[in-house]
Amino acid sequence: MSAPTTAVPRPLRDGRIRTLNNRGFTTGAPDPLSEEFIAFAAQCPAEVLDLGCAFGVATIPALEAGARVCACDMDSRHLTALETRVRPAIRANLILQCGKAPEIDFEEQRFGAILSSRVFHFLDGAAVDITLAKMFRWLLPGGKLFLVADTPYAGVLRQCVPEYLQRKERGDRWPGFIADYAPYMPRGSRRVDPSFINLMDPDILSDCCRRAGFQIEEADFMRRIAKLDDADSQGRDHVRLVGIRR
Repeated sequence: MSAPTTAVPRPLRDGRIRTLNNRGFTTGAPDPLSEEFIAFAAQCPAEVLDLGCAFGVATIPALEAGARVCACDMDSRHLTALETRVRPAIRANLILQCGKAPEIDFEEQRFGAILSSRVFHFLDGAAVDITLAKMFRWLLPGGKLFLVADTPYAGVLRQCVPEYLQRKERGDRWPGFIADYAPYMPRGSRRVDPSFINLMDPDILSDCCRRAGFQIEEADFMRRIAKLDDADSQGRDHVRLVGIRR
């Protein structure tokens, strides 16, 4: 039996890189919110956490900038691939942790910053609330939270925008929750795990973070860095948020 692959897949033409566990894509370069995290981590005296790190698109630049990083991912193959890409001179500043939200847990007030890029839309509402409550505990006072999640405005699911807005107007906390989005995918598409998705916008994600105790510093839309034909013309592909624990 051959050993499971740990090599980073070759990027697609649009710049995306498939994850090994069929949970969407990562990119070869950090998105603008991850760049903010990297800059903050570089001057942060405490350890920082990259939750859902994949192959280290944000972890490795943060290490190179001088940060101490705990890189956490649900797939150990991603962590193995990440580790092989880290220079020996900075390897001592990296801790690898296999686990996933909401089950993963860390010590209280361990981190000075947390990044979780394109993970939250893979969590249902209860898991979002649990994860944010844990993140609040994990952060030191003054620590920052950096989040990126998918919105309903880009990709094949933008056909759901009218229903999303109606549910949001009615006060639904999770207007973008779709229990099974396979019927919306083009014929022949690969099945993605999990089968549900929980799309958000700045209002929805901000409300979740405030409920967990965070003060919101930034919350707005962010354009994809991958060059996709189904990107939103107004740059609302992702929601980005920076919160702080006071």
